[in-house]
Amino acid sequence: MKYFLKSVLVVAWGLLIANSCKSKEDALPAPTTEGRNTFGCKINGKVWIANGVTNEQGPSAKPIEVEFRQLSTNTFYLFIHTNANTKDRVQLSLPAGKIGSNILTNRYNEPFGIYYDNQFRLFNSMEANPGKVVITRLDTINRIVSGTFEFDAQFIVNKEITRITEGRFDIDMDTL
Repeated sequence: MKYFLKSVLVVAWGLLIANSCKSKEDALPAPTTEGRNTFGCKINGKVWIANGVTNEQGPSAKPIEVEFRQLSTNTFYLFIHTNANTKDRVQLSLPAGKIGSNILTNRYNEPFGIYYDNQFRLFNSMEANPGKVVITRLDTINRIVSGTFEFDAQFIVNKEITRITEGRFDIDMDTL
């Protein structure tokens, strides 16, 4: 009995260690609101992080690019374009965004999301199955914007769907 108990404890300890040694590449950035300049999501269930650029994207391309303008006391323009070393990209656009939930459609004068795959095929968020961007922090003094997002995007040519889930970003606009 003593041998059996020791064996169970050794196996449990080994499983615990093995489970805690997951690669950081398999993990999304934490959903923070501190301006850590992170942007990640799952694309069709696979972790995707805005982590780099390739030479084909030009010398001025960055992992995360942001454009922000305050429109009124309650609304703002926010454009986030991201790049990964896998040559695919995610883009979020809130032409009249607000703190809280912003529904994504496929109209360019309203909030929308875009996914460009590594063949530069364009997948647009869909009005029939709208996604959302939730702004969890907007600090116009310290210029930090944080939030979560999800949307299904459709390739217009063959109606192929790409699912963007568990998205999160935490951006300090002054330190990009």
